[in-house]
Amino acid sequence: MLVEIIQQQHRDLKELFSRHQEMLLQADFENATHRLEQFRICLKIHMQLEEQYLFPEFAEIEHKSKWDVTLYEKEHEKINQLYLDIADSLQWLREQEFNKSDQQRNIIALLDKEKTFKGLNEHHEDREEDALLKELDEQLGERELKELKLDINLTWAEAKALVNEAQTV
Repeated sequence: MLVEIIQQQHRDLKELFSRHQEMLLQADFENATHRLEQFRICLKIHMQLEEQYLFPEFAEIEHKSKWDVTLYEKEHEKINQLYLDIADSLQWLREQEFNKSDQQRNIIALLDKEKTFKGLNEHHEDREEDALLKELDEQLGERELKELKLDINLTWAEAKALVNEAQTV
């Protein structure tokens, strides 16, 4: 089922982002940046998989849900915008020389931005899992689903290998 494959990707992305936040809480800005970059790589690949494989299929089927493919595309744009804001804020924070209290307050401010980002991602993922993916699973033929799953799984495995390789360097 596509929903299970994409749910696993969503869990993987959440784990990568949590690793970034752990480093941020420790004021380890170099590793927080590195972890955020790993998250970005996987997020970009995840979105490309959806846009290349799932969205075109979803646009062709009859919708039971009230959302069409343009909503998911707009959410991807918003997620990208929020990500860039977070990355810019982290870079700015890395460049500052704060006392401990000011540093902690700025970390809290960044975590607040990240909470908004995570909230949008959660709502987006819920919509995908509850509508787009379930409808694709229900309406696509067995052969189409098998081909989609294979393409998505292979590409995601490559993304994870890339991130794992970057962790060992």
